[in-house]
Amino acid sequence: MSGAKLLIVAAFVVGLALSNQIRPLNILAYSLVAALVLARLWSWASVCGLTMRRHLRQPRVQVGQTVEERLTVHNDGLLPRLWLQVHDHSTLPGHAPGRVVDLAPGGSRTWLVRTVCQRRGEYFLGPTTLIGADPVGFFTARRRVADVQRLLVYPATVDLAGFAPPSASQLGGTHRRSGLSQTTPHAAEVREYHPGDPLNRIHWPTTARASRLMVKEFDQDPTADVWVYLDLERKHHYGEGDDSTEEYGVTIAASLARLFLDQNRSVGLVASGARPGVLPADRGDRQLLKVLEELAVVRADGDTPLAEIIAAEGYRCGRNAVALVITPALAEDWVSGLQQLRFEGVRSAAIVLEASTFGGGQSSLLLIGALAAAGLPTYLVKRGDHLPEVLRGDGRHIGTGG
Repeated sequence: MSGAKLLIVAAFVVGLALSNQIRPLNILAYSLVAALVLARLWSWASVCGLTMRRHLRQPRVQVGQTVEERLTVHNDGLLPRLWLQVHDHSTLPGHAPGRVVDLAPGGSRTWLVRTVCQRRGEYFLGPTTLIGADPVGFFTARRRVADVQRLLVYPATVDLAGFAPPSASQLGGTHRRSGLSQTTPHAAEVREYHPGDPLNRIHWPTTARASRLMVKEFDQDPTADVWVYLDLERKHHYGEGDDSTEEYGVTIAASLARLFLDQNRSVGLVASGARPGVLPADRGDRQLLKVLEELAVVRADGDTPLAEIIAAEGYRCGRNAVALVITPALAEDWVSGLQQLRFEGVRSAAIVLEASTFGGGQSSLLLIGALAAAGLPTYLVKRGDHLPEVLRGDGRHIGTGG
């Protein structure tokens, strides 16, 4: 019988006792009232004098890794705690550390909870509600423990060792003179002389055969900055959960950052969500953590078109830098912005997420054609593609996936 029903019965019995003054009835009424008071006090005391601690082994993990949390409840009081319920309010999907425990006076219970992280994001482990009751379960009492641990789940990354950034020989269109700095001693190609080219780069054997001045075009310095532009304008993104253009884009951005940072390249990030995320180019493990932390919380909730992002943030790419744009946008206006970067000495490439395979409407065929006409290396990623297979080579042959 619940406490509310018992109160109704007690009130009825007390009413009968007061109106009839029958001794057995009076004793029953007093006994019921005493039982109610004792049960209520016991339930209140059942959640007092308790200490709860949470210990998160690792506050930062990556998708696919296991997070371990240790919880301890200690009874500081003199009463035993029977059927104490521990209800957890963590936001991490699949994390269920709730328990029902019995605690002797001065006793403790500790348990370990392991949860595989399935989705990137910022999560909170806790708070916790302790629910106690009297021995017969007439009344319950609740106590909220506001011990909260923050957990950051980094996005998944894949091995893109086969990915080749655009090289000097892929610039196409109007040829760019190699800068005096950030070039290697290895010639990538020979092209026609342009006014202002250094005379010491004239390739005399080719000049003699062609009967006009020809100069050597050098490979770019492999340590030049790499900038990753992740388009998060909401209206272009489709799909849900892991099968969404948002998650594919974030995974590709994180994987590219890891690839180039492992090569000791300097990597920068521009993510165009509602809260624009811009990380200046830097190198090293610390930069990788910054990139993963930023990508862990970004969402496809932006309103700024990709063309405006490239126009506003393209200045961050110095000469000889590499700009990699990841987008599901079908509008062709951003292609000219990327082409302009190329004309300014920035090696550019596009990674197009085929939105039609994620539930979007139109095909990206016209966009792919515009990118090909602009001479920009392009990768096409569809839902279900094996990313290491699609993002391999130099982007001149568009991947079709599986």
